[in-house]
Amino acid sequence: MGILQTLISYLSAHPQPLKNPSSSLHLAQHAPIFLSSSEATKDTQETWLVYEQLLLASLRSGDDHSARLCLQRLGDRFGVDSPRVRALTGLYDEATATSPSALEEILQRYDTILRDDPTNTAIEKRRIALLKSLGRTEEAITALTKLLQHSPTDAEAWSHLAALYRAQGLYSQSTFCLEEVLLIHPNAYNIHARLGETAYIAAGNDTEALTDAVRYLCRSVELCEWYLRGRYGPKNRGGAKRKGD
Repeated sequence: MGILQTLISYLSAHPQPLKNPSSSLHLAQHAPIFLSSSEATKDTQETWLVYEQLLLASLRSGDDHSARLCLQRLGDRFGVDSPRVRALTGLYDEATATSPSALEEILQRYDTILRDDPTNTAIEKRRIALLKSLGRTEEAITALTKLLQHSPTDAEAWSHLAALYRAQGLYSQSTFCLEEVLLIHPNAYNIHARLGETAYIAAGNDTEALTDAVRYLCRSVELCEWYLRGRYGPKNRGGAKRKGD
């Protein structure tokens, strides 16, 4: 089996490899082998999927050289101005930036791109991620709210917005965002548990609100009986204090 087919098979067996450090490392270790092989020149959809995953895995493992080669070949194939390649270029630049001022320059570049092309969702999401990493939470919330105005079914964006609101202590807004996620993915057991935790913290001494919190936690266990976060509920959050405690 050639290196390309080996990587395709691995990605089929691990559809989200970047969530697992060992999977990311496994992919990154194969990047130099793939890039130097004759199979790297094949122009197929699977080949370019492999290139993108190798780029992300290489960045995560610190192999900037392999990541740069993957990015160059994606740019040669799809054009450096294509929305996806622009977003990947931004991600590469963020990962290899050596100072806060360099990150600010990348942020300004994102602003310029969005002024010319307000519909570039990939760049819009990179800008939001960069704002979060720079600690500019209020600006990230504003940007996410704007994104959701033209992309209201983006469950990932709703989830990120919920997390930002919760970090700011705005539990009602966070609850609303998580409920929006459930409208899109009603069987997302992890979101049911997160909603239960948030409702519990915000409930104070409101018995009805506490009942709702328990209901969400029970629903998460009903959907996935082995989901410990749902089983332990508030205890899993280290005894998080509720309003009024």
